[in-house]
Formats: sequence, C-alpha cells, structure tokens
Amino acid sequence: MGQQSPSRHPLSNLQRALIALLAAAGLVLVALPAAPAWGAQNSAHLDRQVLKAMQAGQSIHVIVVARGDLNVLQAELRRTGLKHTLRVPIAHGVAVELTPALIDHFRLDANVARLIYDAPVRLSDTPFNPAALVTAYPAVVDAVTTWSNPVAPLTGREIGVAVIDSGIASHPDLRNRVVASQNFNPNVTGTDDAYGHGTAVAGIIAGDGTASLGQYIGVAPEAKLINLRVNDGTGAAPTSAIMNAILWAVINRNTYNIRVLNLSLQASVQESSRTSPIDAAVEYAWLKGLVVVVAAGNSGPDSTLYAPANDPYVITVGATDDQGTVSMADDTLASFSSYGVTQDGFTKPDVVAPGRRIITTLAPNSSFALNYPSFMIGTQYIQLTGTSVAAPVVSGAAALYIESNPTVRPGQLKGVLLATSNHLALTGTGAGYPDAARAIAYIGLLGNADHGLDPNNYLKVLYMAAHNLTTMPLVSWDSVSWDSVSWDSVSWDSVSWDAVSWGS
Repeated sequence: MGQQSPSRHPLSNLQRALIALLAAAGLVLVALPAAPAWGAQNSAHLDRQVLKAMQAGQSIHVIVVARGDLNVLQAELRRTGLKHTLRVPIAHGVAVELTPALIDHFRLDANVARLIYDAPVRLSDTPFNPAALVTAYPAVVDAVTTWSNPVAPLTGREIGVAVIDSGIASHPDLRNRVVASQNFNPNVTGTDDAYGHGTAVAGIIAGDGTASLGQYIGVAPEAKLINLRVNDGTGAAPTSAIMNAILWAVINRNTYNIRVLNLSLQASVQESSRTSPIDAAVEYAWLKGLVVVVAAGNSGPDSTLYAPANDPYVITVGATDDQGTVSMADDTLASFSSYGVTQDGFTKPDVVAPGRRIITTLAPNSSFALNYPSFMIGTQYIQLTGTSVAAPVVSGAAALYIESNPTVRPGQLKGVLLATSNHLALTGTGAGYPDAARAIAYIGLLGNADHGLDPNNYLKVLYMAAHNLTTMPLVSWDSVSWDSVSWDSVSWDSVSWDAVSWGS
C-alpha cells in the first residue's frame, strides 16, 4: 500500500494549537516529525493488549482509529480481504479482527492513529439466593415519598432512560413503556433479552408492579425505557457496541426524551479515563446533556479502575446490603462493592444504593431463568445482587428529579444528589444514599459537579477541530457549551492524533 504524500501532512496551525493546548493541560506529548517520515516514525499506537496479541501470534478484535477519512480506512481494510468491519464513529474508527500480520501492516499505515483492543465488556452480577420477599430499595432512596406527594406526585413520567445492556424482554411490569429498541451487537439479531440482565435492570428503574399486585415496584414506575442491546446471550459485549449504542442515544435524545443512560457493565481492561474509548463516549453523552449512571463493579476494595466507573463526570454507584429494611441503621457496604482511587486520582464511587437481594423483573426463557430457577420469585421475578442492580436504583432517582426539574444539566443534577444524599459512616460509600425527595425539595443554588474537570483526550481534539481553532486561550472546560459539537462536524484530515500520548 502506498504511503500518503508528504504534502498532505504539514505541521498546520491547528496541529500547533493542539500541541499548545495539550501541553498546557499537562498531557504527555510525542514529537511530531517533519514530513515525510509519517509511515516509519509515526507508526500507530498499539494498546498493550494489541501488542501482546501480535507478539504472541494471536488474532485480536480491535478498533482501528483513523487519522483522516474514515471511508478511506474502511476501504483499505476491505482491500486486504477483511469483510466483517463495523464503523465506530464516536472513536473515529472501524472495529475488525486482525491477525498479527495485519496488525503489523496497519500500524504502519499513514491513515491509522491507534489500534485499540475492542475489549469485551462484562455483566458480572449473578442471582442471589432469596432471603427476603419484600424489596426496600425504593424507600431507601426516598422514591416512595415522591410518588405519594399529594400536590405533585412524581413517577418519572415521560422521562426516557436508556438501558445499555443485554436487551429488555416483554414483561407485564414494563408493558408498553419500552418505546424504542435497537441492537448494536454484530454477533446476535433482535433486541430481546436472552441473558436476563437488561430486563432486571429495566424493572429496577421503571417496573410498575403489575405482575406482583404492587409488591415489587421500580424507582420511577412511569418512566419510558429505551432498549439498547449490546450484549449477547452470555452477557458478552464488545467495546465498539457500547460506543455505538451511546452515540445512538445522543443522536436520538430529543426524539425519545432520553435524559438518563444506565450502564450496569464495565470494561475488562484497565485504562485511564483520559484515553479510554468508553470514557470518551460516556463523557460525550454527559456533555450533551444526558445523565450517565454506571455500576462501580464487584471487585471489592481498591478496585475501581475500569471504565466507565473510573470516569470523573459520571455518577458511579456502589452497593450496600439494606438487610431488607428501610432503616439505615443496619445497613452495611456489600463486600463485593468496588471502591478506591482511580488511575487519575478520583475517589469512587460517588454514591451507593441497595444491591443485595433485589427482587426485579425476570426475562422468560433467559439464561437467568434457565440456569437459576431456585433464585426465581414465582414466575415473573428473580432476586439479584451486585452493583449492576444498585446503579439502576440511582438512574430511577435521577429520572424522578428530572421530571421535577426538566432543564437541569447533568453536572447540576449530580451536584444536587451529592449535596442531599444521606451520609453513611462506612468506607467506600461516597456521599451515601441519594434521597430523591430531599433533592427535589432542595432550594439552594444548583452547583456544577463538572467544575475543574478535564475531558477525555478524544473530546479535546474533537472540540478544537469542530471549532476550527488555530489558537486556543486557557479553557475552563466546565463552562464550555458542547451543544454545537458533533463527531460528524469534524474535518478529521486536519486533526493531529499524535498530539497526545495514548499510552494505556
């Protein structure tokens, strides 16, 4: 394959501006060589897992990030005989499986900036043997008070919550409130829930208790659900599927009034939130106005090192054992709940919610139903444990708050939830339990939890390119408007991916 002409890659004003910006932000820079040595000296960055696979002689699923035109890259991949490719616009890349020889080939391609491991994303929660038949979690986060308000009852009505998970099955408690369904996993067809995890998450957010005569009700029982399937029947999902689902939610947010994203999943490799592609995607959604709620993970103390739980913008949720009671006096931190300091120095989780013995909606004929019959509650429900079932409790609370304050921005909502949470004197619980009623009644100034945060490297490059900036003053990122910034508005040929270090 021929190398691009040196004249296509001068050290432009935009490149100089990117170097200055990223240097000011304290990021590690790599030298931009004088043309024409792009192919030899500016070979693509290989993520650690990609390099290991190449050295071990193994094929691996990757996202090939383009320096310039994505169509050109996809054509180049197909010319080598790779027919199964998937565009990942939010990474400006193409997902594909590469042999070691092709890794070595494309890392020297002048149009390739980075080869990212298209890592599997885990759904790690499992059913828990039932010990109680009554779920207390809606009362623990004070949702019951908001439903019962005689003046203005709040139930999440018309607020869209996107569940990026294993699908949502038909269930009496969810009825006709699943208003949109899309599948992003190239290895499966349809949007039904063969695994069972997504249906369980959906019930915690918005189940209305129809099948239990009101015994088991979600936190926002009249919220709308947007079913974005990324996982197969075993709970496996590639990073690229997660990113494409998030981008779809951003693009379609006004059509379905999507205000909250729930991601009860985590990446399988550790990476800084500055360079993680999943963190780039969740930050893009957050800065576009969507509240992103994620599970902290189930690895115990000092372990919150996986995207998206490590991202400073999102609301990361740990799990407690509420002992089946509304009282906080007997609550403990669940032993599996991840907490600690991230690679970038942020303490996580932000809040906690009940995450043991949670009774929720069961997907019929799913892996959960077939493999864990002893954990079923009747024929319509199942009992689960994990931070994956704690996160949707907070997603439901966020929907209640947004119904009461529809113009709130994600950073403001996070600030209010943190300020009004019920503190727990337990290590690893962040601000404690969100209190939906207290948050809604809060009359103080709305702060901004985004204050002082720097966005992911992808977003910095995107922002400069989208605004055609040749010089960049000192930027206060928490005051920047992202409304006019979109992935398809960028001339990628003018972007210098080599301006930052992509070490991971």
